[in-house]
Amino acid sequence: MNLAKRFAKNLKALRLARGLSQKELSDATGLTIRYISKLENSDPNVTLNVVEKASKALNCTIFDLLGESAHSGIGIDPKDIDRVIRTLESIRSRTS
Repeated sequence: MNLAKRFAKNLKALRLARGLSQKELSDATGLTIRYISKLENSDPNVTLNVVEKASKALNCTIFDLLGESAHSGIGIDPKDIDRVIRTLESIRSRTS
């Protein structure tokens, strides 16, 4: 799989895992919804600036976006990981 397709697949997977719409990701990155859609459909002209904006908005590493697969090899659904993280953050905020 080429890098643009890998980025597209991982971007969409991470966005969905975090429960974000394309509009919410657009708002967080400053990129248009139309461009987010193009990115998720393998736009071959992804710049490093866009990769950086997406990684910050999704709170992930650039490797998560460009690597072989987001959450690869761990055998856990990304939605479950995010639910656990939200639960732990909620518990931490109540105990602080």
